[in-house]
Amino acid sequence: MGIAGHVGFGILMRRTYRALYRIGFTPWDSDAIPAPVREVAERSTPGIGVDLGCGTGGQALFLASRGWQMTAVDYVEAAIERARERDHANSVRWVTADVTDPAAVDPDGELGHSVTLILDNGCLHGIPAQARRGWASTVERLAAPGCVLLVRAVSPGGPLRVGPAGIDEPELDGLIGSGWRRRSSGAAGWHRFEHA
Repeated sequence: MGIAGHVGFGILMRRTYRALYRIGFTPWDSDAIPAPVREVAERSTPGIGVDLGCGTGGQALFLASRGWQMTAVDYVEAAIERARERDHANSVRWVTADVTDPAAVDPDGELGHSVTLILDNGCLHGIPAQARRGWASTVERLAAPGCVLLVRAVSPGGPLRVGPAGIDEPELDGLIGSGWRRRSSGAAGWHRFEHA
């Protein structure tokens, strides 16, 4: 698929997600807490966390309830509105922004190089290939030394695949670069890295 095809796919995916949130059909958006997220909450000292592509915020709320200072980001305003409605304690900073734009995710620069946990549960694999460098720039801008990066992503599918385009391990490793060390996530489809 050429750049024009990727751009068209990206626009289509954005419109699709916005429409599905509007009508309330979001089977991917679950409050179930995946094992890698639960493990970080149980085994790490709470710090500053960012959830990229947070949806309605179930995991950000879970981490905030465990003492993490959470910022949660999604470009779908309806998802962020629902997340805010659920956050009765105002425990999370909710941001409507494109995760491929570091300045939009952290406009005042207060998170720069201070984040100790970055969570991406199924966002990156749906970003068009030509925009993924922006996601990587956001991650680099946020990450403190020792930061844990958790990414859930499906592998690329065939030409008839419906849904996210997917990303494979070599592309993911190349995207985040040599400043990160791959660690075992303990769960299928999850990738865990630690910032040097």
